[in-house]
This record gives sequence, structure tokens and C-alpha cells, in this order.
Amino acid sequence: MARRAYKSTKKKRNVKTPLLISLAVLLFLTGFGYAYVHNLLNSTIKEEIPQGEGELGIGDKEFEFEYEDDVEVPEGTGEEGELPFYYEDVEGITNIALFGVDAPLGKRGRSDAIMIVTIDRNSKKIKLSSIIRDSYVNIPGRGMDKVNHAYAFGGPELALKTLNSNFHLDIKNFATVNFTTLPKIINSIGGVSVNITNAEASQIPGLTKAGTYNLTGDQALAYVRIRKIDSDFARSDRQRTVIEAIIEKMLTKPVTSYPGILSNILPLVTTNMGSNDILNIAGSVVTNGIRTIDQKRFPEDSYSKGQMIKGVYYYVFNRDTAINSIGKYIYLDEQAQQ
Repeated sequence: MARRAYKSTKKKRNVKTPLLISLAVLLFLTGFGYAYVHNLLNSTIKEEIPQGEGELGIGDKEFEFEYEDDVEVPEGTGEEGELPFYYEDVEGITNIALFGVDAPLGKRGRSDAIMIVTIDRNSKKIKLSSIIRDSYVNIPGRGMDKVNHAYAFGGPELALKTLNSNFHLDIKNFATVNFTTLPKIINSIGGVSVNITNAEASQIPGLTKAGTYNLTGDQALAYVRIRKIDSDFARSDRQRTVIEAIIEKMLTKPVTSYPGILSNILPLVTTNMGSNDILNIAGSVVTNGIRTIDQKRFPEDSYSKGQMIKGVYYYVFNRDTAINSIGKYIYLDEQAQQ
């Protein structure tokens, strides 16, 4: 059976907070006027979605997830009993889904980058969890398919419902950036510095060898879209690398440059969060002294494997183990035993 290599990397990296929250934190720390901050944050593209738990698949104990007979389900840890909802009776956790959509601004497309930002005020951490885009899940109303197709089928509402239902999460908020607008974001800050390998350089216009380069917007877009040289894990690493580089570049800019830069960037972000929501989250990051994040990828390769199903490649995983692993990590700050 054909199988694509998924390289496991379980490192932790200390980076600054993710883009939208980081921008709000920067505004807090630099003393911009309250009304000005509100007006600036309100320049994002607003897309309202239902907030009912049932509408977003939160706490759905009747949700059905069953692989076809010919699917080889990887072995898990063997935990028994009902699948837990770890967020129950746990306070101090805020989750936001980040989607990178490979489509023009205003179009849905597939969410080829899926990340969950967790503000954990209990452990004083921010956690960034990547979801492998080929993960074989049950998209509500559509059946078994790749998780990144949910956004194309039903926008952020269905994408959130898919994440919540399949992994027992409680996400209600999202932020989306279309990959086609990434060059404009990066060019507005004068490019981003990224360490490139020889293999990656062969996929980026204008580069011929390894080194640290100040990538233009088009080069950075080519970088995050690299698919063929390694694995989907490595691709998600590149996506987070660019987010980190954008934030680090912002931190080097003089405060007086923020209005012009943010006026270019924020209108390219689609979210259901209002300025009060973003400012409240940013305020909690500041008041709790949170500055770094942990990173992890799900589903992990110890209970997952690539499979061809009816001629299509999917990343099949043991759902019981995935729910326990991601739930313990996000809500309890525990590393599940594999």
C-alpha cells in the first residue's frame, strides 16, 4: 500500500505569540489610545458564525465516527471507557482556530494550514497545535474526508464543527488568512528572515543554495507551499516559521510604523472576533505574563499512518488515542503517554 512519510518532530520552541493576538499585545504595550486600537482591530473582515455549542459540534456525544471495513486503523494506547471531553470543569483555557486558506481573498478554498492557538492561563503558556491537513475525519453532513476539505465545504463554521466533533474540542473563535494575500502582508513589513535548506532553496524563486535570506512576499509564499521535498509535518513547521518571522519583524519596527503596517495587514484577516474579544485575549496574555508557546502536531505518528483509500491518500489515525492526546495537552498541559 502506498504510504507517504510523516516525520515526527516533538521539539518545543519558544516563539512570540501568534499574529493577531501579538498585534493586539504590541498595541497594549506601546500605549496606543483605546479608541484607536478598537478602530484598527475592527478593520479585519468580520464573518459571523453561530455560537451555540450544538451548532459548532461542542459536546456532541452522539457524533458517529466509524472507519470503513477496508481501512486499517492504527493501534492506540488502549485507554478504555467513554471518550472524554477534557474541557469540562476546566477553566482558564481559550482556544482559537487559525486557518490558512489556499484561495484568493474572499473565496473559501481548502484550509491547507490548520492550527489551534491555546491561551492557557493555568500553566501560563500559549500552545500552538497543528492539525495534519490530510487527517481522515468525519466532516458533519459530508462523511469521511480530509479535514482540510471542511473549510471548502462550509467555511469556518463547518471547519470548527469538524475539529470540535472529531477531537472533542470547544473552539468557538477563528482567524483566517488567505495564502494569496500573504505576499502583501510580508512585503508591507519589508520581508521576513528565514533559514533555508538546500532542498527548500530549490523550490523558491531566486534562490539556489542554503542560507538565511530576507524573503520577499512571493518567496515566502513559495516557501510555505512546499510539499514535495519532505513531509506534511515539515510543511506545518514552515508555516509556523513564517508566522514567527512576521512577528519578530514587527517587533523590530518603530512604534510609529505600526499604523501604516497594521492598516495593510488587518483588512486581510477574516475573523468572527470583535475588537473587544481580541483586546480581552491580549490583555490576559499581558496580565498573566505569557510570552512563549509550546508547539505540537496532531494526530501524532505513533498512532497514525498514511493509507490509500479508494485511490486517495489519507492520514488515518486512532481516534480514541488522538482525543486523549490532544485533550490532555490542550486542557491539562499533560503529555499523553504514547
